[in-house]
Amino acid sequence: MTTSDEHQTFRLFLRIIAMAQFATAVYAAAALVLVLMFYSDAASRAVRPNRAAELSAPAAYRPAVVGLSTVAVLALAGNLASGVCVWRQRNRRFSIGIAAASLLLFPVGTVIGLATLVALRQKPIRELYAD
Repeated sequence: MTTSDEHQTFRLFLRIIAMAQFATAVYAAAALVLVLMFYSDAASRAVRPNRAAELSAPAAYRPAVVGLSTVAVLALAGNLASGVCVWRQRNRRFSIGIAAASLLLFPVGTVIGLATLVALRQKPIRELYAD
C-alpha cells in the first residue's frame, strides 16, 4: 500500500497526464482549423480560377478534408473527455482506450498516448482510481 505522500505524488502525475491530454485536444483543434483553412482557400480559388486545375481542386480534396476533419474532431472530443476523466480519476478504461487510439496521431499523440498508457497501467495509479 502506498503512503499519503506517494498518493500526492501520483495525483500530481495524473494531473500532468491530464494536462497532456488537454494539449493533444488543442493540437487536434489546430489541425482541424488548418485543414478547413486549406480547403476554404482551394474553394475560393475555384471561384476565380487562374488555371483549369483549380476548378476541380475542391471536389478532389473533399474526401481527404472530410476524413481529416472527422479524425480531428474525434481526437479533440476524445482527448478532452479523457483529460477530464484522468483529472477526476474516473473511467480509467475509457482513458486507456483513448490513449491507445492516440498512438495513431503521430508524433505528439503517440508520445502522450504512450505516456498515458504506461501511467494508467501502473499499480499505484490503479489504486488511486479504486478509491
